[in-house]
Amino acid sequence: MTNFKKKSESADSLRTFCGFSKKLTFFLLLAIYSVLFISCTFPVRTGYDRKIGDYKPVPSEQNSPEQTAQAVQSSEPQQARTNIATTAKKDTAKAVRQNSPAKARAAINQKEVARSAPKKSTSLESAINPWLGTRYKLGGTSKSGIDCSGYVMVIYKDVYGISLPHNAATIYKDDRGSSVSRGSLKEGDLVFFGDFWGISHIGIYLNGDRFTHASTSKGVMISPMNDKYWSPKYKGARRFR
Repeated sequence: MTNFKKKSESADSLRTFCGFSKKLTFFLLLAIYSVLFISCTFPVRTGYDRKIGDYKPVPSEQNSPEQTAQAVQSSEPQQARTNIATTAKKDTAKAVRQNSPAKARAAINQKEVARSAPKKSTSLESAINPWLGTRYKLGGTSKSGIDCSGYVMVIYKDVYGISLPHNAATIYKDDRGSSVSRGSLKEGDLVFFGDFWGISHIGIYLNGDRFTHASTSKGVMISPMNDKYWSPKYKGARRFR
C-alpha cells in the first residue's frame, strides 16, 4: 500500500513538472515572436552621433518598400503632367513650323508658275523688240534663227493667241483672214509681198506705216511700207483679229 502511494505521488509530480515546462516553453516562444515582430515593425535606429546631438539619419537606400512605392506614386502624376505639357509645346511648335514653310512654299510656287507661264505681251511692239536682230534661217522658229512665216507665226501666237500655218502663201489663202485695202491697214494686220509667181514674203503691219518681218539679208527688222525694195512687191493684206 505504501509503495502504491509513493508511485502515485511521483506521477503527480511528473505531470506538474510537464505542465510547468509547457507553460514556460509557451512564454519563451511568445517572447521570441514579440521581439521579432517589434524588430520588423519599428524603423531602424541608427547609432547616436554626439556631434549632432541626435541619432544619425537613416540612409536613403534603407527606406522601406512602402515609402519607395509612395514616392514613385507621388512623382508619377507630376511626371505625367510634365510630359503632357512638353508634348503640347512640341506639337504647337511643329504646327507653326509646318504651317509657315507651307505658306512660304505656296508663295514661291505661285511666283514660279507666274514666271514659267507664257506671258501675253501688252503691245505688239513690246513683243517684237526682243526678236529684232535675230538672224534669218529657213524653217526656223526660234531666236537662234527664224524665217518670215515662222516669225509671224510666233508673234501672232504670243500676242493674239492665234495659230497660223508656217507658210506665207498658205496664210494668205487662210479663210479666217479678211482682205484689207492698203489705205485701211491697222496695227497687227498681215502684209504680203511677192512677184509674178505668187506670195513669197510676209510681215506684220505697225503704226506709222511700217512693218516688221524677217529679212533674208538682215534678219528680223522693221521697214517702212514705202521701202523702195518692198513697196513694188506688195500683194495685199489680211486681218485675222
